[in-house]
Amino acid sequence: MKSLHRALLGALLALGPAQIAVAQTQTPAAPATPAQIPAVPVQPPVSPTPTPTGPEVPVTPTPETPAPVTPTPAPTPAPATPTPEVPAPVTPAPAAPKPAPTRPVVSAPLLISVKAALPAIVDGKKTTVPFVQTLSIPGPRMAQLRAKGTITESLDADLTRFVASVSGPARDARFEPVGDGWAVVQRNALTVDRAATRAAVLAALKDPRGVQANVVVTGQTAPKRTLDFFMSRGVTAYYATGQTSYYGSSAARVTNIHVGARNFQDRLVEGRAVSFNALIGPVSARNGYVPGLVIAGDQTATGVGGGICQVSTTVFRALYGAGLPIVQRQNHSYQVHYYDPQGLDATIYQPTLDLKFTNDSGGALWFQTDWDDESSVLTVHVFGRPRDFTVSIGAPRTLKSTPSPADRLIYDASMPAGQRQQVDWAAPGAVIEVTRSFVRDGKAFKQDVLKSSYRPWPNIFRVGTKK
Repeated sequence: MKSLHRALLGALLALGPAQIAVAQTQTPAAPATPAQIPAVPVQPPVSPTPTPTGPEVPVTPTPETPAPVTPTPAPTPAPATPTPEVPAPVTPAPAAPKPAPTRPVVSAPLLISVKAALPAIVDGKKTTVPFVQTLSIPGPRMAQLRAKGTITESLDADLTRFVASVSGPARDARFEPVGDGWAVVQRNALTVDRAATRAAVLAALKDPRGVQANVVVTGQTAPKRTLDFFMSRGVTAYYATGQTSYYGSSAARVTNIHVGARNFQDRLVEGRAVSFNALIGPVSARNGYVPGLVIAGDQTATGVGGGICQVSTTVFRALYGAGLPIVQRQNHSYQVHYYDPQGLDATIYQPTLDLKFTNDSGGALWFQTDWDDESSVLTVHVFGRPRDFTVSIGAPRTLKSTPSPADRLIYDASMPAGQRQQVDWAAPGAVIEVTRSFVRDGKAFKQDVLKSSYRPWPNIFRVGTKK
């Protein structure tokens, strides 16, 4: 074994220091399998050649110079990924408050009011009812007026018109709806102190808090017809209202309705007999009536006063609702669509056919009539002496109905050939009843029944034949 170690040492010495260093600095590739290192041949030991002279000099071995070893650099540690610092929550300093937006200066509106107590009859007794009327000046306009600090020309004009409207001519006493009932109201003319009123408006205008100015009323002037007109006759109670629609009427028919209805506009009727024909007078062109369609026998024809039955039907409904006894009344020969609900119509045809009632109220009757052409409604109210009962009208009941017949054509030589005009509309025949009840202390003490019979009626067309 010692001889082997010497052989290896000799081989290393033969390589020399430089080769040893090179060999040590080369980094062998990492083999896939363990590297096969060839065996170093063992040489036989060399016998030292004896020196003929002198004693044996011991061989001093050359000291082994170790190959410089390049140290394997220490692995550089991967730079550490710094953990991001989570900043401590910063509490922001409170922001300075924003200045509130400047709002435009809004001026309050000004209400210019006239207030008065008007004479009235309520529940049969003389009293007063409040009268209030207001002119409103809007806020934006008031802002401009307050900035100027004076009554401008336009405001003065508005104030003048308003004062004139409330201090105009007195209006005759008549019935008006008040609350849930009716009252006789006497609309006196108001005497206004214009200078004082103007000063009140100016004072409110100059006061930033001023929102109200009153018209200064210094007196009242009565009309010709006062409360005494009604009190002296005992006419203080509301009886009933009749109402019909004339929607779709021709201009001629509307004219005749107006002419006939004026006879019941603020009209006092005294006596026991109430005759429609006597109240309206002759239906003639002289009295303002114009040609219109009328029912003549079994057809509709043109005649002066066509449409007057709209008035007679409306008056009938008022007097029937008032509970007056019927003396003469004839329904139309067929159901006319103007008079829905059916069974409460009344036709007249002078001089033979009239509408008559008996006035059993114990006093005079007072009629008031209004019409509204925009809504095509005619209304008749009737008033009289107070009574201790009311009247209730039941809904019409159809007892029998008959289909309308086929269309009918009426040839007209005054119309151009080929022209066709519908002048009547189909209606079934019917028998209709209406019950009227007289009620005292919540109990019906009397009833009567109104019966109407209508013929079936076809569509009727006028057909021109004129060439």
